Amino acid sequence: MILPVFLLLVGLLVMWQPRTKRWQSRLRAHLGSDERRMKQRANTFFLLGFAFVLAGLALLYKVTMS
Repeated sequence: MILPVFLLLVGLLVMWQPRTKRWQSRLRAHLGSDERRMKQRANTFFLLGFAFVLAGLALLYKVTMS
């Protein structure tokens, strides 16, 4: 029962991370001023977090229905 909740929380954290100033400043230092690549990296993190959220919801559904 703890795994689905953990996946939901981690998914939300990964989705929220690219919006933080610290993450943006580190990425700007790593990629320079390439806004396209920064946006692409942020979208990748969002999709990864969304996949974690969906996996957590699926496991939560499976646990509650069985």
